[in-house]
Amino acid sequence: MGKSKGKLKTSNTKSDRLILKEPEDYDKMVPLFSLERLQSGNYCLSNLEKDDKAAFADSIFKRKNVTWNQIQQMDRHGLGYEKIAVNSIKTSVPKFITEEQSNLIAFRFHGLKPMVGYRSKNVFYVLWFDHDFTVYNHDN
Repeated sequence: MGKSKGKLKTSNTKSDRLILKEPEDYDKMVPLFSLERLQSGNYCLSNLEKDDKAAFADSIFKRKNVTWNQIQQMDRHGLGYEKIAVNSIKTSVPKFITEEQSNLIAFRFHGLKPMVGYRSKNVFYVLWFDHDFTVYNHDN
């Protein structure tokens, strides 16, 4: 009469392993917002007013069920975005933004105030919160 010591059995059969596959089309996915690459300084989350911080959370929530395809069709001053040329950025651009990346993306997070960053797969990495409209030229 042997007692089981509660060890988990592991299987090496192909059917029992979790296989992670790259999705075929990230545009069919909803965006994930990341603050992992947020730059410190004047345009950081920590320098936003309380109302701006709340509006940022609300802006992410409003986009939680909208795919990248749908966002691309939306108004740039609404839930959509606009492309911003990297060379129009007036603040220090991080070194991981290479010459190959000619455009960044600006989403509105509070009224017309944009958060500027870049997209990789279905993730939007926020670099700056342009709370005072000085990160790039806003003429258009």
